[in-house]
Amino acid sequence: MRTVAYAFESLEVLSVLLEAGGDEQELELLGESKLKDGEWVMVTFNIGEDTTSVAACVVDRGYGMRLAFSERDWARLWQFANSDGPPSAPPPSLPMPAVEIAVPNASSVLVVDDDPDLQEVVKALLAGAGFAARAVSSAEEAFDSLREDHADVVVLDWNLPGMSGVDFCRRIRKEPRLERLPILFLTANSSTRDVLTAFNAGADDYVSKPFRAPELAARVLSLLRRAQLPPPSVR
Repeated sequence: MRTVAYAFESLEVLSVLLEAGGDEQELELLGESKLKDGEWVMVTFNIGEDTTSVAACVVDRGYGMRLAFSERDWARLWQFANSDGPPSAPPPSLPMPAVEIAVPNASSVLVVDDDPDLQEVVKALLAGAGFAARAVSSAEEAFDSLREDHADVVVLDWNLPGMSGVDFCRRIRKEPRLERLPILFLTANSSTRDVLTAFNAGADDYVSKPFRAPELAARVLSLLRRAQLPPPSVR
């Protein structure tokens, strides 16, 4: 999996670029790269010590390669670009090139889904991306697994036997030891109301079934990198 990193002198510069992206929710892919049309990448934006990462798909419009963002990630970028306060230090003004990145060593993902076939598919694709993945079939089993072993990210289904994925997410957010654990919903519940319910319960990201394997891996890696940043109060 590869990443594209951009560095800007100020949030205002990024905000102008987002305005230029307009209704298409796209940004120009600056600099030379070996990225291919349809490839999913993680895009990191750096303004001083302020950083955010989101997933994007490379698209070839015939007049140059561009990065296309989902509505949710585009909104996240808008929020980041229009946050209060300038960055604490000026970074280089030129965007950095696309580079190969590796998943941090011993990065662990817990998959919570009662479909054994889907468990194997998700574990296999995450393993192929470099993650150590394990799976359980219920929220109760997930709690037991988290007590016994560490996980860096949870990939969670909504419809589970017993406790639902949403209730599990709410419970996790009340646990001091697990309150910052990244949670990504992977579910067929994809209405606007479902998405809002998941985020209100404390979810960090949301991918609808059926899903694209590269996008899921990119989003898990994005959550992992954001979780490794210090809390805003200590940055």
